[in-house]
Amino acid sequence: MAANEAKNEGVKSAGTKIVAVLLGLLGLLVLMVGMYNLGSGRSFFSLPGSPARIQNGYYELFGPEGFTVNLNDANQRRYLKTGVVIAYQEGRLLEELEKRQPQLRDLTITVLRRWTAADLAEEESLEKLRTELMGEINSVLTSGEVKDIYFTEFIVQ
Repeated sequence: MAANEAKNEGVKSAGTKIVAVLLGLLGLLVLMVGMYNLGSGRSFFSLPGSPARIQNGYYELFGPEGFTVNLNDANQRRYLKTGVVIAYQEGRLLEELEKRQPQLRDLTITVLRRWTAADLAEEESLEKLRTELMGEINSVLTSGEVKDIYFTEFIVQ
């Protein structure tokens, strides 16, 4: 009888250890997701692509949208891979951005394809590209305007 009790204690102890390890792994997963979201400017429980306030609390974000386009280089094939996040202030603009997403993607691709690798290598090129994109996007919006554009990645190859 004492052997059965000792055996039961051993089973309970092993079960407790398994539960503790699983809870520890779950806690680590939650911590990692939280750190990722905080590091990327999203709120703790936001999903990718959902709007979230950036640190200063002023703009809402829409994106990121990834783009890979051919650049306008005549004699060689050059590519641009970039991620674009749209920043806006008016909450009502989100619905229009979602509705017009295909149009905005097409417009962004059209603007990006106008540029050459040499143009993008210039010192002020990102600011010029940002200004051009904002102007083109704002020209089709009716519920508000884009306040800024952020590039989350930018690779010319």
